[in-house]
Amino acid sequence: MNHDFITRKVALTHGNVITMDETNPRAQAVLVIDDKIFKVGSDAEIERLIDGDTEELNLEGKTLIPGFVDCHAHPINFGLALMAVDCKTPSVNSIKEIVDRIQLTAEDKSEGEWIIGRGYDDFKLSEKRHPNRWDLDEAAPNNPVIITRFCEHISVVNSLALELAGISKDTKDPEGGQIDRDPKTGKPTGILRWGAKELVLRIIPPPSVAQLRQAIILASEQFLAKGVTSVSEAGEINASAMKAYQTAIWDDDVPLRVNLMMPMSMLGFLRKLGFSTGFGNDKLRIGPIKIIADGSTSGRTAALSEPYEDSPENIGMMYLSQNELNSIILTAHSAGFQVGVHAIGDRAISAVIDAIELALEQFPKTDHRHRIEHCGINSSTIVTRLKKLGIIPVPQPIFLYGEGESYRAGLGEDRVKWAYPLKSYIESGITTPMSSDCPCTSGSELISPLLGIYVAITRMTDAGREIGAEQKIGIKDALKAYTLNSAYVTFEEGVKGSIEPGKLADFVVLSDDPFNVRDNEIKDIYVEMTIIGGKTVYEKP
Repeated sequence: MNHDFITRKVALTHGNVITMDETNPRAQAVLVIDDKIFKVGSDAEIERLIDGDTEELNLEGKTLIPGFVDCHAHPINFGLALMAVDCKTPSVNSIKEIVDRIQLTAEDKSEGEWIIGRGYDDFKLSEKRHPNRWDLDEAAPNNPVIITRFCEHISVVNSLALELAGISKDTKDPEGGQIDRDPKTGKPTGILRWGAKELVLRIIPPPSVAQLRQAIILASEQFLAKGVTSVSEAGEINASAMKAYQTAIWDDDVPLRVNLMMPMSMLGFLRKLGFSTGFGNDKLRIGPIKIIADGSTSGRTAALSEPYEDSPENIGMMYLSQNELNSIILTAHSAGFQVGVHAIGDRAISAVIDAIELALEQFPKTDHRHRIEHCGINSSTIVTRLKKLGIIPVPQPIFLYGEGESYRAGLGEDRVKWAYPLKSYIESGITTPMSSDCPCTSGSELISPLLGIYVAITRMTDAGREIGAEQKIGIKDALKAYTLNSAYVTFEEGVKGSIEPGKLADFVVLSDDPFNVRDNEIKDIYVEMTIIGGKTVYEKP
C-alpha cells in the first residue's frame, strides 16, 4: 500500500453534478483534497482554489453522481462464478447446452476432479425444469459435478457426487433442507435444496486464499465498471475469506470499499475480541451478523403464508424455527451487533419481525438499524411493522427484471404487487436502500445499479410486462436509494452516499443525466468513469 502522505488536490470541473444533498442538489464542480471532498460549487468557486499542484479533470458537461453503494451482494461468489462453468441464461437456453458445456470442461479435467458450474435458471430453460443427476452423468460420468442455481438455494449434482457424499434413497432430509427424490423409486434425483446442499459442499475442497483473492479481484473489476464504489459482502465469511479481503485491499488490488456480513458462527469469537458492527476503516469494516431464515421465490423455497399458485402443496421452507430465530437475533442484538436476516417470503419476514421485536423488548435500542435482507413478499401489515420497529428492508428490484415472470406465475397478480414494494416503504417513511444480490440474479446484467433503478421506476420485467405497477417510484427516490440510503444501512451516511464537503470522494461519471432521459432509457446509460477517494479506478475503454 502506498504510504505517501503528500497532499493531493483534484478539481473536477465543468460538470453536471447531482449531489444527493438536499441543501445543494446541483453544482458544476468539486474540489478533492486527499481522499475527501473539500468544496462543492460553481466552476468559478472551484477554479479560485486551483493551484499548480492541483490535478484537473474537465468533465465536459458529463453527469457526476455519488458512487453507487451496493449494500447486499456476494463479490466472492460472483468472482468464483466467473471462474466456474457458466450456466446462465443468456446464453445457455437448455439443459442440453449445460450438458455440452460441462462435457467440454470434463475434457480438460483429470478423472475424479470436481467440476463446478453456476447460474442456471430452470424457469428460462427450454425444458422448464431443473437438470438432474442423469443429465449431469451424461456430461461427466467420471467426475463429480455440482451446478448451482443462480439463487444459490438449490444445487444439482451427478451420481458420482451423490456417491462421494454418501447420499442414497435411505438418506434422510437434513434439517432445513430437502433431497428431491424420484416419486417411483425414491432415489435422489440429484436436486438438493438449501441444507441438503451442505452434504455435498462439505466434501468439495474449499478454495485457497489465493483463489478467493483472485475471485475478489475479478468481481471488483466488474463492480467498478458499473459504478459501484462500496459493497456489502453477504456471502459466507471465514478465516480464508477474511485473509483474502485483507490482503487484496491492503495491496491495493481492490479499490472497492467493503463491509463484511459475518456469520453467526463467528459471533462468539468477535465478542471475545471486543469487535462489533462498524469495526474497521473506510476500506474494510465489519457489518451485521448474517442469518438466513428461508429460501427464494423463484426457487419456490421462500416461506409463504399461502401456497404458491403453480405449486399448490408448497408454502416454501423455513430454515430456522421461531425459537431459533428468537435466540439467534437476541444473542446478536444484545452483543451490540446489527443483524441482517435473509427473509423473502411473507411468513419468514413476519417471523423475523417477531424475533426482532422480542429482542428490542428485552434490550431496547433506538438506532439499531436491523435489516431484513431482500424482504421480498410484503403486505400492508408488514410495512407498518417495519416502520414501527425501525427495521430496514434491503430489497433488490432487479429481481423483477429477470425473474418477474416466474414471480407472477408463483404468486399471482394480487400478491406479486407486494414484491419489493419500494413506493409503500418510502410513503411510510422507511429509509429505503437498493442493492443487487449479485450474482444471485437471473440474466447477464447481474450488478448494474442503473438497471436496478430502471426496474424500480418502471416495474418492467425482461419480457416487457409491468409487474405491480402501483409500486413504481421516481428517479430521485431511486437514485437516493442506491446512494445515500444504502450508506445509511451500513451506518455510513456521514461519510458517503452524497457529494458534500467532508465526505469520501467517491464518484461516478455517467454518459447521460438520469433526470433528463425517458424512463425506458435509464437502463441504457453507461458508466464512463468511476472514482474512489479522488482516484480514477475505472474508465470506459
